[in-house]
Amino acid sequence: MKKIYILGLLAFALLNHSCKKDLININTNPNKLSDVSPEILFTGATADFGLTSRANTSKKYGTTMTYMQYIVSDGADATGLASAYWNPTKTTGPNPGFPYYNDYYTGMGRDMHRIIDKINSLPTEQQGSYQGLKAISSVIDTYLAWRVSDIFGAMPYLQAFNDVQYPLPAYDYDYTLYKVYDKQLKDAATLLKNNTSGQIALGNQDFFFGGDYTKWLAFANTLRIKIAQRYEKRDATNLTSVLNDIATNFASNIISSNAGSFGYDQTRNWNNNVDDINVILFSYDAAFPFVEFLKSTNDPRIKFMLRENDFGTNYSGYVNVQQNGNAAAKAALLQPENMVRYWGKHVFPASVSSAYGFTGGTSSKTFTIGSTGTQNLGLLSAIQSRLFVKNGGFGGFDARSSQNLMHSDEIYATDQGTIKMRTPYLNYAETCFMMAEIAEKGGNGLGKSASQWFYAGVQASFDQYKAAAIAINVPNASNVVIGNFATTLPYKGLPSIYSQAWVNFLTEPDEAWAMWKRTGYPQFTDVRAGNNGAIGDGSTIAYFESLWDGSQNLLIPRRNSLDLSSGSNQNSANYSSAIQNMIAKDPAYGTTALDTKGRIWWDMK
Repeated sequence: MKKIYILGLLAFALLNHSCKKDLININTNPNKLSDVSPEILFTGATADFGLTSRANTSKKYGTTMTYMQYIVSDGADATGLASAYWNPTKTTGPNPGFPYYNDYYTGMGRDMHRIIDKINSLPTEQQGSYQGLKAISSVIDTYLAWRVSDIFGAMPYLQAFNDVQYPLPAYDYDYTLYKVYDKQLKDAATLLKNNTSGQIALGNQDFFFGGDYTKWLAFANTLRIKIAQRYEKRDATNLTSVLNDIATNFASNIISSNAGSFGYDQTRNWNNNVDDINVILFSYDAAFPFVEFLKSTNDPRIKFMLRENDFGTNYSGYVNVQQNGNAAAKAALLQPENMVRYWGKHVFPASVSSAYGFTGGTSSKTFTIGSTGTQNLGLLSAIQSRLFVKNGGFGGFDARSSQNLMHSDEIYATDQGTIKMRTPYLNYAETCFMMAEIAEKGGNGLGKSASQWFYAGVQASFDQYKAAAIAINVPNASNVVIGNFATTLPYKGLPSIYSQAWVNFLTEPDEAWAMWKRTGYPQFTDVRAGNNGAIGDGSTIAYFESLWDGSQNLLIPRRNSLDLSSGSNQNSANYSSAIQNMIAKDPAYGTTALDTKGRIWWDMK
């Protein structure tokens, strides 16, 4: 496919410098492919999966993490808060700008096809030991391609990566590709099922599952269900068919433990240089709806998901106010709002009014020390930034990330090998909530009831976040216990499932966005000064704040713009045709490619 983008493959830290150089040359020079074994190609191609640029790490902050009300920009005025959303009366609005499209064609999508072609070109006697790797490469390619079509709606796929036969490849569409994806995943699962011995031992060359082919089989089946569920409103019979096929032909083998969750062990110790990706620490606050929901349900995961504010003796600045503040400062510390360690900020533009108090303001309060000094204390909480960046982002060049601002129970790891980050993409808890929804709607629950899947999901989510929190040095994480939370939390059907899925998706905000588009949950509630609507009402059901700007509710973008430049792209005729075809297929797509408040075909009203 003709592209105007040129990207090199990322090197990976597990190999020495010369090996990295060789692997990069191998994976960017097709003339050398015949000299390299498929497993080496696989390792080089998947090094630092999803991190083709530092921007990929932080892109979610101002898009899906903001859309899904996990975080909100600190210090933004009404215009700044509104900038993430569509004014429904305007013809222009924000574009999420996700990197998946370019990354697929210039990186792993291309490379998975090369690996499959390489295996198919091996002598027949060698191909047998590579069927598992062939299946894995197909699964990764399918996952990445689906992620593109899921939010862009169209992409060259069936004719891609064949410039000789198809120099100007035709676009395919999500409304046909979902069946293509399912067939590919079933074929891959069948290869994995039928080739259980004699396969090449991947071991540490597989950063996802450590060479465990059985886990790849379970993931392939789970991904089939996930994609079919995405299209349930358009094709409910397909979801039923996929579930029955997995039950009948694959013994209901899906992700069944946290150890089997699909994720990636990052090889670069999660960007040891935290500059520019650590803005989640000091430029964003945790969002009011997320914080209040966790508090209202007494959710023990709050210790893993939120960073305590500065109003406690584990922060030197607080002790300074206690000991050296003037009388007014010391008295202020005893105000009820200043004795709570977790507060969130409202997300809607109108909340910047003083009528909303400190939860509509900036994160810090200033206290007088002595007669002339001052001490700033952060009252609004940050999301637990250690889940996203090493050391939580402390130690960067920005003074707001100074190590002096850390709490006494927070660790700064100077040994670059101390913290290992695993990025989740489809975990066991998500699998449980997915199956709970299916069972609740009367579908094939693969042997469990909706409530059984639901409570298993809550437990799995706690266990996953606790393990991650311990690994990344969240303070006192090992001492947090779940108690009876996973057994006494009321189960109220679909709203409960969606509420807990939303919490679990904190580290997968793109999937929270997809769930909201697909289901309408969490639903919006109107928040006004002195009235938080249904947020934190004790119902155990999560809600979003309506995006009120003082006169109307703003809209969340629902897709990415397929915005390749027709002036410089040689395939502009097929591109233009793709846009018109999507508009003709469903006018809800929007009036132009840039109308990102429009909907991909599966995103049905």
